[in-house]
Amino acid sequence: MRLLCALGLFLALLHVTSCLRIGAFNIQKFGTGKFDKPEAIDIIKEIVLRYDIILIQEVLCNHDLSVPHRLLALVNQGSPQFSYIVSLPLGPGILKLMSHKERYLFLYRYQKVSVKGSFQYPGNDFMRPPFVVQFSSTETAVKEFVLIPIHTKPEKAVKEIDALVDVVAAAKLKWTNNNIMVLGDFNAGSRYVGDRDWKNIRLRANTNFHWLIDDNVATTMAEKPIQAHDRIVVTTEMEKGVVAGSAAVFDFIKAYSPKEAKKVSDHFPVEVAPPKTGQKRPHSDDSSKTPKKSKP
Repeated sequence: MRLLCALGLFLALLHVTSCLRIGAFNIQKFGTGKFDKPEAIDIIKEIVLRYDIILIQEVLCNHDLSVPHRLLALVNQGSPQFSYIVSLPLGPGILKLMSHKERYLFLYRYQKVSVKGSFQYPGNDFMRPPFVVQFSSTETAVKEFVLIPIHTKPEKAVKEIDALVDVVAAAKLKWTNNNIMVLGDFNAGSRYVGDRDWKNIRLRANTNFHWLIDDNVATTMAEKPIQAHDRIVVTTEMEKGVVAGSAAVFDFIKAYSPKEAKKVSDHFPVEVAPPKTGQKRPHSDDSSKTPKKSKP
């Protein structure tokens, strides 16, 4: 059974690598202990290999880079192809005493993608302020684009999602580039963001931003009602640079048993694909529209 699943995933990999694919994955408590679970780490490796750029959240390593180093060695076994860029440890930790600070980690295929610049967003608007990275690629119609990662504090999700507009503005000012994508665990499900909250969130109310993962899509396992915590949001300029309809959730439970999957994370990756060089960029009226708000 496992062999058939692996074969199916391999065939899927052949398909998705036909154009550059970007993903974001909150790997639950991703510290060194995860490497002591061979089944979990094998699944993580295979998931990373789906993407040309992947943002990983909940990377727990305060004083060293052992987790990024070990993951990089794992995905580069036999055929080195990935590099990474990682933030400093962010957040107050548990009770401000225990080491539970998190890093934002981007892994990327260096033959397709390069890092042009990065900066750590300052201020107190976020529990884990975004670590903003500008990438370039010869594989995509959009040659240079900015990725803004976020993992909000659940109880402050409304405030932090709203403040992402200011991060977008800072990135645009720094690089004169409005091909911008915000991605990660917004905690934007109805558990933390109610119907009445959306009108107070500039990232949603401003029509220059487009939410590519709908409110009624499950991005976590076994939550009732369905929770769309993990999202991808793009500017109008960046929306023209993604393949219409390519935004999706990768439900890896379908490739593995629920028991195996739960050892990895309680979240699914979210993903999107920009068009290849020479591929026609869709007009804005052909692209994904801002999703309708969920019913309570």
